[in-house]
Amino acid sequence: MTDRLLMGIAFFALCGAIATAGHGGHHRDQTAQATTPVRSLKVPANGVINVAFVISKDTEPIDLAGPWEVFQDVMFTKKGTPWHGEDDMIMPFNLYTVSDSLEPLSAGGLILVPSYTFETAPKPQVIVIPAQGGRSAAQKAWLVANAKTADVTMSVCTGASMLAAYGLLDHQKATTHHMALKEMQAKYPSVQFVSDARYVENEKIATAGGLTSGIDLALHIVERYYGRENAQNTADYLEYHGDLWKQPHLGEVHEEAANK
Repeated sequence: MTDRLLMGIAFFALCGAIATAGHGGHHRDQTAQATTPVRSLKVPANGVINVAFVISKDTEPIDLAGPWEVFQDVMFTKKGTPWHGEDDMIMPFNLYTVSDSLEPLSAGGLILVPSYTFETAPKPQVIVIPAQGGRSAAQKAWLVANAKTADVTMSVCTGASMLAAYGLLDHQKATTHHMALKEMQAKYPSVQFVSDARYVENEKIATAGGLTSGIDLALHIVERYYGRENAQNTADYLEYHGDLWKQPHLGEVHEEAANK
């Protein structure tokens, strides 16, 4: 049994004890939160949600690691809280990286070894695109094809530039790192870049702002699959106290960026 699963079991046992006692633990008043509407996503029949992280040279580490940590830490029980035993624990997200080849890549001094190539990767339900430098014909073909069938394709930070370059953000709203808004708006005028938003959702494409914003969007996607309680449990396990995954505060199109 992994240390992560052991920690998860302890966490759910604690949640069960608090729920049984009915007092004495930290309680978050979720009903008081102003929230954006959540469009539910259907979990595949086999219960496994494939999440593909597209990587290439100069992948930004936190853009990858933030959402990865969120998805890998989703743990819940078949019978709900309180925990009923080890066999009840479900960890539904299957995570992997995909790139042009299996050659190691440098990511801010980290070395990443892709799990699959674009030719061999399993079909994803969620695609995550961190900020990165690499572009290729194989990457474009894979992303354009799989974005059509995935439940959600999400970018983090300037990963939005890949979506924009491949036409996947045309005539849609998007966001990116605040320091890249003007440049991105000028380069991709068919995209409406928005400031002051942690993330922006379209029908199947979602974009997160800079760096840590990817954590918020990933938690929101967890909520879309498994509901507010399981997403909140994941945030609590992460010891993540931000609430903008519940209310990203969508702003207006950045006028200065839009007009230059």
